[in-house]
Amino acid sequence: MKLSRLSIRTRLFFAISLLSVVAAVIGIIAFYTLERADRQIELLHSVSLAEVSRALELSQSTATLSKSAPFLLSLNPPFGISTETDEIYAAIARLEDMAQGDADLTLSVARMRAAVDDLVEIIPQQNRINRDIDAIDQALEVLLRRYRQWTTTRVATAYQRQAWAGLQQLAMEAVGTARANTLISIGEFRQRYTKIRADILAVATPLVADNVQEIDRTITRDDTLFNLVYRNLAISLDAENALFRIRTEAERINQLAAQKVTAARQRLEASQADTRARLAVAQWVMLALMAVSLVVAVITAVFVSRYVVMNLHRIAQAMRRLAAGDRATRLERRLESEDEIGQLFSAFRIFRANALRLDRNSRLIRRQNTLFSRVFENITDGVVITAASGRILAQNRRTGDLLRLPETVTAPETVDDLLAQSPFSLRETAMTAAGYLEYESAAGHVLELRRSPFPDGGAVWLFSEVTERRLVDARLAEIQRVETLGKVTGEVAHDFGNILSTISGNLHLLERADADTATRLRARIEDAVDLGVTLTERLLAFARKQHLEPQRTDIVDLLDAMRDLLEIALPETVTLSVITPDTPMWAMIDPGQLESAILNLCVNAGQAISGAGHIEISVYQDTGGDIALAVSDDGHGMPAEILRYATEPFFTARRDGGGTGLGLSMVDGFVHQSGGRLHIASEPEAGTTVTLFFPPVADTRPMPARHAGHAVVIDDDPKALNAAATALRTLGFDVTTAPDYASGQALLNAAPRPDLVLSDLKLEAQHSGWDLIRQALARHPQTRAIAMSTQLPATDNIPPADTHRFGRVAKPVDAQVLAQVLDRLPDPD
Repeated sequence: MKLSRLSIRTRLFFAISLLSVVAAVIGIIAFYTLERADRQIELLHSVSLAEVSRALELSQSTATLSKSAPFLLSLNPPFGISTETDEIYAAIARLEDMAQGDADLTLSVARMRAAVDDLVEIIPQQNRINRDIDAIDQALEVLLRRYRQWTTTRVATAYQRQAWAGLQQLAMEAVGTARANTLISIGEFRQRYTKIRADILAVATPLVADNVQEIDRTITRDDTLFNLVYRNLAISLDAENALFRIRTEAERINQLAAQKVTAARQRLEASQADTRARLAVAQWVMLALMAVSLVVAVITAVFVSRYVVMNLHRIAQAMRRLAAGDRATRLERRLESEDEIGQLFSAFRIFRANALRLDRNSRLIRRQNTLFSRVFENITDGVVITAASGRILAQNRRTGDLLRLPETVTAPETVDDLLAQSPFSLRETAMTAAGYLEYESAAGHVLELRRSPFPDGGAVWLFSEVTERRLVDARLAEIQRVETLGKVTGEVAHDFGNILSTISGNLHLLERADADTATRLRARIEDAVDLGVTLTERLLAFARKQHLEPQRTDIVDLLDAMRDLLEIALPETVTLSVITPDTPMWAMIDPGQLESAILNLCVNAGQAISGAGHIEISVYQDTGGDIALAVSDDGHGMPAEILRYATEPFFTARRDGGGTGLGLSMVDGFVHQSGGRLHIASEPEAGTTVTLFFPPVADTRPMPARHAGHAVVIDDDPKALNAAATALRTLGFDVTTAPDYASGQALLNAAPRPDLVLSDLKLEAQHSGWDLIRQALARHPQTRAIAMSTQLPATDNIPPADTHRFGRVAKPVDAQVLAQVLDRLPDPD
């Protein structure tokens, strides 16, 4: 066999075998000396070592017993306690066997058995009590989490929070008792618990009293929590006493064992001196043979190291050149060895082939990166990539174009800096609930900003131009409003026919009536005219609504104000009931779109009812804290296959196929854009319930007396005049009213100057409120003016220099809306 075909391991085996032969010779030479020493040691073992072994075994069993006994106190499963108890008794039995014939040792072992018996008797009692205490502690923790949640809920009253806080403190005192470790602390916790319990029950409601009783039941098992903890501490003291007795007897047994070991050690030292002298001769012989072994080892090591190191150096040099980029590096194939060195040569060739393959993959990745760069720079949307710290890592050129950034702008550090340098500002909408934000410029351009996070904390930001999309959405909303108005107009036409018939009939009777009869007839005509005006104002108030920015709106108040319009829009055979809570329900929504949604749902519900029926609108707060607005009818309902597509655009569930199919689709889009959700429940011939859910917001109604000063209100409609005056008085103004154009002009010319002028735009005899507003702004530089109308014009007919002192509100006037407009106007000096 050729030497090159042998592995390095085989060669080393041969060298070690040679060294082993030399070592065997050394062993044979030393055998004789060691054999004689062995006979002497064996003789000593029969006498001394046996005694030492017995003493050591005694000490070991005692140590095991003293360590195992405390461990019993930490075991809970009965099987674990039984197993450990059996082991302890087995150890005591061994000690009793070894103690035979020794009176002192026998007495100590007997005392230790008695202590273990006491400990074993105590442990089940203590474990049972601990389980009861732990169960009570866990139940109290559940109650504590419940009371903490109730205490921090936003809908709880001050009394309820105080009551939950008291219950939480009562439960915490019980938890402290369960974890007390001294008798004094148990008494203190019990005293505080009793006092807090009495204080709570003194002013408790039935609900709070029930919770107190629940805590009492929780801390009572076979006995009360306080007695259980007291008994547990007493049992612990008994257990500690038993452990102390075990440790005391263990130390006494160890002392007896130490005495036996000392006697044996003295005998061993005498024998050791004799054996040392015999071994000294054998040491010199073994040193000589070890020198021979060292020479053989050095010769073998030199042979192996030259072969291994030389070839490893060649491989290392080749690897270094390959790592430096020299892919032409090769190793000579003259080495035909099949050992580990030959395997390293083969591995180098494989590594070089992988390096060449990696180069090809790198070129492919560069081409892919080039493709990504082209997409990144030519995509129609703006793309910004940020690090976890928020710093911008990269952005494409389209970002600057969409944000209308000048070319000279400084490089921004973050996305916030990027937006701050642009003409865009965040729209105050609820779009964040839909997963994106909208920014709008003064020129009317709208950008949609979306953020997608990376696993490492970074993110990619996408800027999209959505101006055209928003215009389309607005047009769709207008189409839906027109459709709803068409539905309402059909129902209102009958009412107007009755009004006109009443006017016509009474006018005919008025021609032949006497003075008294004429007065009654004119009153009837005026009532009919007032009813027509009311119907017209309701329709105009709904028709004038356009796409507004979401604002804090009381849904209860909005629904109450719509009651008349909803009754008009429904057929006479359909009854309507509105159920609302006594407290306001505030949400961040567009009130105009909500009115349109409610009216659309009611009209659809009325069309779903054949003949007589009933529609119910209810507002409440669901279990999740959201505001729910439900519209229910007892109409023909929808099957599951139609309900699945109810919110799809241009899908209509009407049996006659009428309608645009945009109603529920627009309602669903409005609800989701407001951060809410829509749910439809319907069964054939069992009616339909459509529920809108909105997240609640805080009540921001204006506080009384926020503003002060003298206000002049001008309106030829007495009801609207009184409503506007009442709203201003709520805000703290001293109000003077004018029922027509001439009275208003006289008030403006009189002293003192008004701090605020609120005028309707359409007055009697073709007079315009614009004239009065311009006169007030021109005559009094500190006066503020607000125009009100059921149909506000698109432009303001006032000089540009006075626009900062001018505002506008839609009728009917609301105190909250007036407060918002006044907050934007400058305060008079």
